[in-house]
Amino acid sequence: MTRPQSTFPVPVSALADIEQFLPVHQIGGPTTFPATAYQILQSAGQSWDNNNMTLLIRTTSLTGFYELVTRLNGNPDTLLRRFHIDPAKVIKLEGVLPYSTKINLIEEAARQLDCADFGLRLAQEQDLMVMGPIAAVALNAPTVGEAMENIASYVHYHSPGIRLVLDRDSHPDEVYLKLELNGELPYQQQSLEHALGQAHNSLKMLYGRDFRPLAVLMRPAASPGHERYQQYFQAPVFFARECDALVLNRAHLDRAIDQNNPALHELLGEYINDALLDEPLDLPHQVKQLIHRLLPTQRCNLQTVSQQLGLHKRTLQRRLAEQDIIFEELVDGIRRERADNYLSLPEMPMTQIAGLLGYREQSSFNRACRRWYGITPLKRRRELQQSALLEEAQAVETIF
Repeated sequence: MTRPQSTFPVPVSALADIEQFLPVHQIGGPTTFPATAYQILQSAGQSWDNNNMTLLIRTTSLTGFYELVTRLNGNPDTLLRRFHIDPAKVIKLEGVLPYSTKINLIEEAARQLDCADFGLRLAQEQDLMVMGPIAAVALNAPTVGEAMENIASYVHYHSPGIRLVLDRDSHPDEVYLKLELNGELPYQQQSLEHALGQAHNSLKMLYGRDFRPLAVLMRPAASPGHERYQQYFQAPVFFARECDALVLNRAHLDRAIDQNNPALHELLGEYINDALLDEPLDLPHQVKQLIHRLLPTQRCNLQTVSQQLGLHKRTLQRRLAEQDIIFEELVDGIRRERADNYLSLPEMPMTQIAGLLGYREQSSFNRACRRWYGITPLKRRRELQQSALLEEAQAVETIF
């Protein structure tokens, strides 16, 4: 499957290791306010367009759509144009589209092609890495449970209309992985089935090919051909339930992720290589792009970067030194810049920030923060929040 190339039609936050999958934030109208990183993420993909808020999602969410519709004897171009989507963008997986448009497109494709499980089939066309850096963070977790917690924490950055809940407490012997739509959006079966299929794909990749949920729960009533669902999930499927969920046992989540799994290494390799597609060829820029990609994978070091560039690590050191660049200082500078972006998000836990910056231990991030700013990460967060409030107040004063 061809990997998507990420592009930005409009400026967004500089959160580079998750930015290609962050919702796009635009502010239109006669007045433009400065948007902080916190505002961008808090908006969860909301964009102002002619005074109407629109949730946006990256076109990568339609990976495999063109091929699937074609196989089902449909005309993908006609379907896409009906919803004012440029087919070329879907083929190249570039740009963004309104989340509601994606929902309606999948629903209409299912109806027009008489394919009741279209959302599930679309999920089959995709793998864990459709989520990009979110998947990279998950793949480096020690257990399946921690990986799914990471995905649940970040999934609304990738897909702002979806909420993923790992319910460990409601049932004594089981864990429910529940999928919920944004409360402002109507319930649409195909979109939920697409998300449920993606969650199943993620667990299969993290746990191993022998993964089987205990059961699958779905809110709609059973439809003709519902046997297809049991074939897909290889588990009992119960319809007309109160939630959409995968039912797991606790052993599923306790399983250690095999870091030597060749399939996982291949996915991470493709994710890292994508960092260099269509980028300027000067060495410092390529090194920076790889650092951005490698930090959340916990594999950002001189050896790995030099291997990705096809150079011996001493050769890379020498070429960087010719431009007065020291690799370790470059990594440190990028980490410091990213730290401020992450710390400006009040709901992002310190442990997640440490992980995204490539630190295996929270204490390592604490020491780095003291070295950069002379204060703890918590105090630095307070400073950034106060600064953001002051900037916003000054912007309002300027307007009025």
